[in-house]
Amino acid sequence: MRRERGFTLVEVMVVIAIIAVVVGLGARGLRSLAKSDLRESSAHLSGAMRYLFDRASTTGKMHRLVLDMETDQYWAEVSDDRFYIPREAESEQAMRRREDREADEDEEEQKRLDRAAKNYDNSSTPASSSFDLSKLEVGDFKPKRARFAAFKEVAIKPVKLKKAKIRSVYTPRLTEPLTSGRAYVYFFPLGQTEPAIITLSSDDGPPIYSLVAHPITGRVRVYDQEILPPASRQRTDDEGTRVEP
Repeated sequence: MRRERGFTLVEVMVVIAIIAVVVGLGARGLRSLAKSDLRESSAHLSGAMRYLFDRASTTGKMHRLVLDMETDQYWAEVSDDRFYIPREAESEQAMRRREDREADEDEEEQKRLDRAAKNYDNSSTPASSSFDLSKLEVGDFKPKRARFAAFKEVAIKPVKLKKAKIRSVYTPRLTEPLTSGRAYVYFFPLGQTEPAIITLSSDDGPPIYSLVAHPITGRVRVYDQEILPPASRQRTDDEGTRVEP
């Protein structure tokens, strides 16, 4: 009977080495592909930010970039109203509470307008109830809040990130970067924008790209690493005394 020949230790080691090389090349190819998709998303987003900077300067209207970190989408909105940046930085919790309060106020205002319109339609004569007596009520002065509407230009229609996600968004209005919900970056009619740091990552984590917007030139630089916001910002009170944020 013929003796069956087995594998030697050298042959087994050679096979294992070949498998390791193939797996390594495959993983490297996947990482390269993910980095390519992330680089493309970063370039598209930086181009959109530059476009909004130029658009705000030429049209004289306030623009803003909306970044939804729940759906990994972004789009543009525009407003004819003036918008003022808060003097003090807000935490994420404070910002969300303010947004909820403003949404409730908008809902109440819309209900009031609907009631006034209904009373006007049901009146026998326009003069009987066309005047809103609530306008005569004395109350605290509240500046008009800017109303933003969807941006209709096809150049920056809503975009869904391809195999990438919005990791965080930071502007000086915030005490710390936002990592959930919606974030906004504003572009002003006089040719300025908010300093902003937007970080993108692939679906499964690294690599990470950071987009840093310059407030004066509107230039957006893209880094293939995570850029962290300043650890602390020097602030002064009305008397010029330094206070911690």
